[in-house]
Amino acid sequence: MALRPAPASLPPSVPVLAREVALPYTPRLLRVRNRVFLTTLGAFLLLALPLALLASLLLRGGLHRTFADRALRESQLVATLPPVTAALGGQPGARRRLNALVNRYRVVLGADYIVVTDRAGIRLTHPAPSQLGKHMVGGDFQAFLRGQSITETVQGTLGPSVRAKVPVLAADGQVLGLASVGFLLPRVGDVFWSVVRAGLPWYLAALGLALLMSGVIARRVRAELLDLEPEQVAGGLLHYRTVLNTLEEGVLVVRAGLIYVMNPQARALLGAADRRLPVALADLLPDLPEGLDSQPQTLQVGRRPVLVGVQLAGDGARVITLRDLARVQALADELTQSRRYAELLRAQTHEFTNRLHTLAGLLHLGETEEALGLIHAQSARHTAQADAVRRLGHVRLAALLLGKFDRAAELGVTLTLDPLSALPSSLPPGVAEVLELAAGNLVENACEAASGTPDAQVHVLVAQDPEGLVLEVRDSGPGVPPGLARTLTGRGVSSKGEGRGVGLALVQQRAAALGGTLTHDRVTDSAGRGWTRFTVDLPGERP
Repeated sequence: MALRPAPASLPPSVPVLAREVALPYTPRLLRVRNRVFLTTLGAFLLLALPLALLASLLLRGGLHRTFADRALRESQLVATLPPVTAALGGQPGARRRLNALVNRYRVVLGADYIVVTDRAGIRLTHPAPSQLGKHMVGGDFQAFLRGQSITETVQGTLGPSVRAKVPVLAADGQVLGLASVGFLLPRVGDVFWSVVRAGLPWYLAALGLALLMSGVIARRVRAELLDLEPEQVAGGLLHYRTVLNTLEEGVLVVRAGLIYVMNPQARALLGAADRRLPVALADLLPDLPEGLDSQPQTLQVGRRPVLVGVQLAGDGARVITLRDLARVQALADELTQSRRYAELLRAQTHEFTNRLHTLAGLLHLGETEEALGLIHAQSARHTAQADAVRRLGHVRLAALLLGKFDRAAELGVTLTLDPLSALPSSLPPGVAEVLELAAGNLVENACEAASGTPDAQVHVLVAQDPEGLVLEVRDSGPGVPPGLARTLTGRGVSSKGEGRGVGLALVQQRAAALGGTLTHDRVTDSAGRGWTRFTVDLPGERP
């Protein structure tokens, strides 16, 4: 059955969980109490009815055997009575009195009939006088002639019955006839149903007790399920599981030092894909401080730095979030680069607009030669800049520096790329990205620092040295304030005000992750001019 979402308006009695998650609405399904009741009733009937049927069959069979044994004992007793042997022995008086005597004896024994016949099977006694002198009906009439006693269930004159046939023997052992005591089957059935009626109250009492217990269990189950139906619990669980599994962050739920919930992202970060829960938190995060607050901190998990945050839940549990520091830094890099590219585009647009206005004015004044000279000068400058960055051999880095020429021009700064700048055709994994990040941040900072100073200049060198790769950016600005010299590469540290101080921290972290360094100092050239120099050293291609 398809489960519909719950209606928008929920009554006050709806549990809190139903107000947080759109649980499945199941009006057509039986509630837990009814399901447990019907399940118990069905199970009881399914088990008890076959057992009752089996017991009935065993009881009926036992009754048949009991009446057969009783018929055999009483037939043997009748066969030894002197009046019976005298009548079958040929005494006329004994034969006339035998039927009345045997019928009185039948009443005493409680049998339905007692029949005595001669060797030919002709009845000498019978409860119905009309049957006297007739041949006895049904069953085996050969065994008693051989001196054998038998019991049988047959259809007789009075109806189906259980009876015994016992030979009546003379003193010399000769078979004179047979004695048969029988009980009609309806009488056996009456005994059977009387036993069933006696046991029925106990059966119904057991059924009632089982149903009462099912009601108690149903209430307990519903209370444990937060007063929800099983389909609603499963639906809510699937909702939460979907949320946990689609989060980019790793999530752990910890109680008493044991992890009870761990989403796939957390398993990947902790290398615990095959670990079964619960698992000790100390086994996966041994370096997690006890007093870690909600502010994320960096922990080393294996060889991977991970940002770890802890929140206390209302039920005494702790929720731990894990984020791959490399991914966070990559996102920050992308954001920083996007901002840099936006600034470069704005600078190029601004400069291009100014050039267009200048060209339009010159053409309006009829100064064609001057306009052509301006166009040629701009073309030559861009060609020289393109040729300079093309020597680097890496398109993205070259494009970034080419855009920085326009950004520097907008800020009134002369940007120069050292003629010795060149890079090998092949770089180790991740080095090109770090060079782009470092060049974008350092050149931007240098241009901003030099802007507004006389003869503002920024020099950039990107080259290979015996130790690896080096990126050097020098600016003619006033330098780093002394109070920030030691903490300049820390996150949030900047001389440009609030909301800055991210770029150098990212460069420092990304360079350190590759085994490189970021340093800065103050140098003086041969002309006595001071320069602020930032240097990034990165490992090169290993032989």
